[in-house]
Amino acid sequence: MESVSDHAVDAAEPSPLDQLEDTACTFCDSGLLVRNQYKGNDAVVCNNCETPAMQVWDVK
Repeated sequence: MESVSDHAVDAAEPSPLDQLEDTACTFCDSGLLVRNQYKGNDAVVCNNCETPAMQVWDVK
């Protein structure tokens, strides 16, 4: 079975976190998603309600 790590990542392709950055929060009415850390993981979180919209775990 192939894993994500078996495939090369195109550096020009924005990451899912990059794609969500600066978009509207779906959990509150006035927030904007910003890059941050959430529980030690790279994430995009709302700058208003601080809810994480997405986080990425570092798999080793």
